[in-house]
Amino acid sequence: MDQFPAVIRHFFPVTVITPTIPTTSHASTFILVDALDPDNGQGYTVCLMPNAVGGFYRLLTISRLSVQSLTQWDNTSSKFSQPMIDKDSLGTASANAIRQYLRAAQDYGIQSEDALNAVAMPLGIIDNSVARVKGRAFQTLIRWLIEQTNDPLFGLKSARYVQPGSYSLVGYMAMNSRTAREALHLTPEYEAIVGDMGITKIEKYGPHLAMRWVCQYDDPVVRPHMIDNVLGSWLLFARWLADMHDGRPEKVLFERPQPDAELLPAYEEIFACPLEFNAERSALIFPEDVLDTPLRQPDPVLLSNLEQQASSVMSEIQERHPIVMQTRTLLRALMDEGIPRREKVAEHLGITERTLQRRLQDAGTGYQQLLDDLRQEAATDWLTSSDIAINDIAVRLGFSEARSFHRRFKTWTGMTPGEYRQRHGGKNAR
Repeated sequence: MDQFPAVIRHFFPVTVITPTIPTTSHASTFILVDALDPDNGQGYTVCLMPNAVGGFYRLLTISRLSVQSLTQWDNTSSKFSQPMIDKDSLGTASANAIRQYLRAAQDYGIQSEDALNAVAMPLGIIDNSVARVKGRAFQTLIRWLIEQTNDPLFGLKSARYVQPGSYSLVGYMAMNSRTAREALHLTPEYEAIVGDMGITKIEKYGPHLAMRWVCQYDDPVVRPHMIDNVLGSWLLFARWLADMHDGRPEKVLFERPQPDAELLPAYEEIFACPLEFNAERSALIFPEDVLDTPLRQPDPVLLSNLEQQASSVMSEIQERHPIVMQTRTLLRALMDEGIPRREKVAEHLGITERTLQRRLQDAGTGYQQLLDDLRQEAATDWLTSSDIAINDIAVRLGFSEARSFHRRFKTWTGMTPGEYRQRHGGKNAR
């Protein structure tokens, strides 16, 4: 056990504060270590996997812990009073979505069985005998694939493997829709069938429309690859649906940082339109009249049957979804319109405000804690991946004045927003 702190510090300047926990599954052993960064007081769960040779350990993921988890640290017992990380905080993902990444990995000589075994995921994903897995497991798989391929374009290249089945029932409903408008409006309603990787929104963008995607995953290495994958997959699938191989959007927005110059031709080849990185959102921008484009094989009767099946699947998913995940997802969707009040969230969930509070308390959290966690995530994302002014970030997050935001952010991270932006390579602090 003495070797693990040194291994962790090799990758990240942290102090280990809980014992290692070996977890054996299939042929792989993982080491989970709860750690604290002494520079900013931020806690992390670090996942290591032993290399086959030399007795060394390889970093798989670093997952940020909430401030609430850190306050539960008991120096006398050297343990946390409850689990450090919510394993359900990323919801679930369908095997169909996972297989798109696994197919892309085969181009790099990585077999699906080897990838799944490496991160202790069930092999039933390959033949769909396992239909859904935890979202955090999917994020770990993508991180592993990124590291193994060592290709900054892996997410973008995986978009080329999109097919109707990648979107589960949603893809087949789109296939049988009459127009692009009909197909487009199915996505936000049923996308949870594909997984909880992100939220799709249809928004106005000047005279055009924006099909926007809000990534739910929290690994900063994984997020840019997922954004590339989703936007590329959407466009390639839409071209196939409409039988318009030269179809192109007006513009594509990426909230991720701009790739190196030598990588940009790969983006230009797929999107064939102006690209904007470090944007405030990730979206495809297109004229509204594109929605009237007829699709290649409409079948209203089959579409109706598929919608009935999809409604049934959605009901099952919602019943199994933990209340914390439902609330987090809804909060993310509503935060663009301002900080949502608890009664509004309860109304959207179809329950009373008191029931919402009670169910969240039963799950070991509360409405304000979830809201603060999301505000912190949004603040750190904007500070590191956009040039939004700090005062504007404060307003977006519902702070009445900038100094209130500065105080809260320093409580979260141990740094002011400007210091955080400068240290983590974001845009100019303002």
